[in-house]
Amino acid sequence: LIRLRSAGYLDGYHRRPRIDHELMSRHADGIIVLSGCLSGTICSRLADDDLTGAREELDTLCQIFGPEDVYLELQDAGIDGQQRINRHLETLSKETGREMVATGDVHYICHQDAESHEALLAIQTRDVLSNPDRFKFDTQEFFIKSGEEMLRALPDYEEAIRNTTLVAERCSGLELPIGDIKLPVFPVPTGESDDVYLERLCREGLDRRYGEGNWPAEAEDRLQFELNTIREMGFSSYFLIVWDYIKWSRDNGVAVGPGRGSAAGSLVAFSLRITDLDPLEHGLLFERFLNPGRKSMPDIDTDFSVGGRDRVVAYVTQKYGSDAVARIGTFGKLLARAVVRDSGRVLGFSYGQVDKIAKMVPEKLGIKLDEATAPGSELAGLVEADEGAKRIIEVARPLEGLVRNEGVHAAGVVIAPSAVTDYVPVRVDDEGAVVTQVPDHDVEALGLLKMDFLGLRNLDIIQDALRLIRDRTGEDLDIEAIPMDDPATYRMLARGDALGVFQFESSGMRDALREVRPTEFADLVALVALYRPGPMAFISTYAKNKRDPSRVRFQDPRLEPITGPTYSVAVYQEQLMQISRAIAGFSPARADDLRKAVGKKDKELMASLSGEFIQGCLDSGTDPKVAEELWGLCEAAGDYSFNKSHAACYALLSYRTAYLKANHPAEYMAAVLTSVMDTKDRVPFYVSASSDMGIQVLPPDVNQSVSGFAVTGENEIRFGLTAVKGVGEAAVQALLAEREQGGPYTSLWDFCRRVDPTQLNKRALESLIRGGALDCTGASR
Repeated sequence: LIRLRSAGYLDGYHRRPRIDHELMSRHADGIIVLSGCLSGTICSRLADDDLTGAREELDTLCQIFGPEDVYLELQDAGIDGQQRINRHLETLSKETGREMVATGDVHYICHQDAESHEALLAIQTRDVLSNPDRFKFDTQEFFIKSGEEMLRALPDYEEAIRNTTLVAERCSGLELPIGDIKLPVFPVPTGESDDVYLERLCREGLDRRYGEGNWPAEAEDRLQFELNTIREMGFSSYFLIVWDYIKWSRDNGVAVGPGRGSAAGSLVAFSLRITDLDPLEHGLLFERFLNPGRKSMPDIDTDFSVGGRDRVVAYVTQKYGSDAVARIGTFGKLLARAVVRDSGRVLGFSYGQVDKIAKMVPEKLGIKLDEATAPGSELAGLVEADEGAKRIIEVARPLEGLVRNEGVHAAGVVIAPSAVTDYVPVRVDDEGAVVTQVPDHDVEALGLLKMDFLGLRNLDIIQDALRLIRDRTGEDLDIEAIPMDDPATYRMLARGDALGVFQFESSGMRDALREVRPTEFADLVALVALYRPGPMAFISTYAKNKRDPSRVRFQDPRLEPITGPTYSVAVYQEQLMQISRAIAGFSPARADDLRKAVGKKDKELMASLSGEFIQGCLDSGTDPKVAEELWGLCEAAGDYSFNKSHAACYALLSYRTAYLKANHPAEYMAAVLTSVMDTKDRVPFYVSASSDMGIQVLPPDVNQSVSGFAVTGENEIRFGLTAVKGVGEAAVQALLAEREQGGPYTSLWDFCRRVDPTQLNKRALESLIRGGALDCTGASR
């Protein structure tokens, strides 16, 4: 079924997916076939009273699948002509001996959903319910009927109704193996297992990180613990796969981020250069990443430069086979606000009326209409007072959560051990890419390897800035080797001078920088974690405690090594895990259970952990009042605690961008300006920011400018030609190619005479003139 479902797209697509008899015959084993609804091939012939043609179609199906696996399908949704076709099917059954089976043509669950289904069709076809000619079903009988309702609809076909049970029983052998890990085989050197090869790479990597024989004292034990866990869980191949495509990226000029998410807590990942933060130095926990007590696939998401991301996906596709790699599909849902707007539109209400109602749905992630219309809410009051609002909500409520459209995951890629169609069905999107027909959580549930290849513009900025530095000064700066205690960088950040700095350029974050006045990398990590709704309230506490250590208090001396580095503020989920282990006696796996319960606000799991936590605290000699306070801290942490591993990785990227801005301002701002050339409103913003830094941005010039922004002096940037509104990249490349051959342009006439007019049209020429890139002094129109 999966292969046929996929083949309709891969082999038979023509406006919509199709399968023919030849495709069916390739995948016929074990499949039961029903003849279809009114639009099926057999019923289409019967609608024209062509019994001979219908019999031929039935014979073909019987030849392909075997007569015992083909059933004639009866339906009755009250459509004109359906009973006549059912009589024809009965005749065919008697003539051929093929069994009949009764089914429902189901498009919604309950009879009362018919009206909502009409609204859904109107939403999908961009129509209104008041239009008599809109696309709609002829009856309201397309719901799941009970046995009694089926008997009333098809009173003469009791045996066909009983045959539904027969078909269901024959389908009982189908099982989808959920949870079995299905990793691709990584090609290791001859004579080595993936476990042995992984350990060798890790040891070689730590020698490069720390120096041979110079490992930190705890590194050997930590490495062995992680490797043992990885081996026991069967994930050595996983790490080798990730190591391989990240190594390829670095070797082929694709910028790679320092890491993201909980993978930064792994020393194995650090040794393989999958991540760039030393988990030992920064107190990052492996159990936050892989829980030895629960087998679940690791999740290593990686940032790549936007310009190089597709090259990495192409490499993976080439290495593991185009049939074994696919993008991951998504399904857009009708969410609360959107479904209110859609319902109001199809009901014919004005935009203003609908907009007023939709805006009363709170802007809260995942909010449902039941919550938005709870007693006492603003929307509930309007629904009670306004019949129009009541009608819109009545239509919207059954539609909420239904699939609106299919799409493609922005970053997700699945890599299967063999063809993806051995495990999940696929389709082809509008760009021609192969995409799974199931979303990411189902891909993971089936045990397939899902990787997120994310494109991050700031990596392109860093890469471009390093190139500009090399071109102007000859210095080949290694961004991974810059000092982490650079005074100029921290002085700049403490002033709140962070426009263009990753994660720190919003006005609120710049205010937070000025309040905290960071002096070390740990301050940046804390700010990344704290600058979010909820924990923002702790920024002032952190800042005051940092400036005045006498304010720092610990309820229990064992908290000092845990929350001391953050001035007694429990900022990170990892700190909760450490508290539960050090004071409540939790195992690493149980501590991770607490972290998950806190992060997901799982009240049931929290309740089950409460007694265990408090009793563990008491058993370790903790004051009962302090034990209760610590549990209260855990309960409250769901609103503010953050993943330290992720915060640290992104803080490192923030520091690298800040370092470049503080020490190489012209090159960095030129790279930032180049990165926003496609968003014209941002160019003036960063031109102004450059000016405030004392950097002059010179106007474009056809004789001196290049495609992007270029550094022409210590505090001087030349405007990029592609950033001139109305001038495309193709025109710029043609201009630069001609300029390289022929030298400078001496006049407007000289320029027009020499540049290929098929590339530089009138609009582009006028844009260059208006932008000041062409000196037109004395030239006539």
